[in-house]
Amino acid sequence: MNIAIETTLPALEIRREALCSAVSRVLRGEGRDHAAVTVILVDDPYIRQLNHRFRHLDRATDVLSFNMDDGTGPDPDTLGDVYISVDRARDQAGRYHVSLDDELHRLVVHGCLHLLGYDHHNASDRKVMRDRERVYSAAADSGGDPEGQSGEKRFG
Repeated sequence: MNIAIETTLPALEIRREALCSAVSRVLRGEGRDHAAVTVILVDDPYIRQLNHRFRHLDRATDVLSFNMDDGTGPDPDTLGDVYISVDRARDQAGRYHVSLDDELHRLVVHGCLHLLGYDHHNASDRKVMRDRERVYSAAADSGGDPEGQSGEKRFG
């Protein structure tokens, strides 16, 4: 498993290891132990440009996922990239009365689930995705993995 946390922001104090652990839990729990994921922390203008370019929506959003797991690339284990707006995360953390770290964790899990094919376009898909999010959030709260097994953490 290769997990990278990157940022386009000049000064950002976040717990990168916690974000790596969140990605790791999702990948292990979904049977993708060998996948590579990059999480990129950005600001609203950056994610707005991506949202406009790839989704034709001219507004900022909290998280965008780009799946690269088409089997044709040079590295078949590359799952994709998750872009997270720290500006959106900070606003949402205030609205939901949680810490920025907790909101970033939720968005990392949400973005990884998108990479794995989960979506929320209709009520039944939304329920499945929310249930998976709760599984990985509960695993984080308990300090374990979703299956109750401990595993080696490798960060890239």
